[in-house]
Amino acid sequence: MGTDDAPVPEYAADYSPAPDDAPDASHLTPEEKRGPRTVHVALGLLAFLLIVAVATNPASVLPRDSTLHGEHHLDVDSGLELSVPVGWRVVSDAELGSLQIVPVGTGHALETRILAGALEPGIAAAAIADDQGAATALAETIQLYILGVSGIRDERRVTRVDNEAGTGAAVSYVVVPDEFADLDSGGLVYTAVFGSEGRRWWVAYVTTAQQSAPGVKWMDGIVDSVRLAE
Repeated sequence: MGTDDAPVPEYAADYSPAPDDAPDASHLTPEEKRGPRTVHVALGLLAFLLIVAVATNPASVLPRDSTLHGEHHLDVDSGLELSVPVGWRVVSDAELGSLQIVPVGTGHALETRILAGALEPGIAAAAIADDQGAATALAETIQLYILGVSGIRDERRVTRVDNEAGTGAAVSYVVVPDEFADLDSGGLVYTAVFGSEGRRWWVAYVTTAQQSAPGVKWMDGIVDSVRLAE
């Protein structure tokens, strides 16, 4: 009777044979046997981090004109309800009017704001009956006292306003500084004047961070969503 001279395999102390019904992995490619590639794991982790970032601070991740419009805030003094963008907050003391909304954060976030209020005597634009003329006069006032930048007004744009508070007009333009070397100090001014039944209100948007702040079409959405308190 012959003997089997084949070497006996050596196993680790904690080795246990696979059960008879264990899946056969012989048909798998080397990549499939190794499991998910590192790049797949990295992409999954990146997607997870983006979801967390959007949930905690959407304004820092979303494209500038995709900043989401959030819940409405009632401005008791004017009776207007404005949508507060996600990642923005209402501040207690408005520089002009009765409501001011700013992005959460520091740096360029402090150079961007939404202002609103009733168009009442005391504001020069209130003396102008034409809504477009009033919006233009208000834009000039805001450029002078809020933006604080002088220069050429470029990319002027006029659009119609129609929301729950009434109809009117919105005017916007980019301020190009007089000194070319001081180009970074320019800004964007947007003002809307609207109303009905003898009452008028205004909403303004101003920023010196044009490359990162939302643009005029985004602001159109804020104005169009304005509501009156019931």
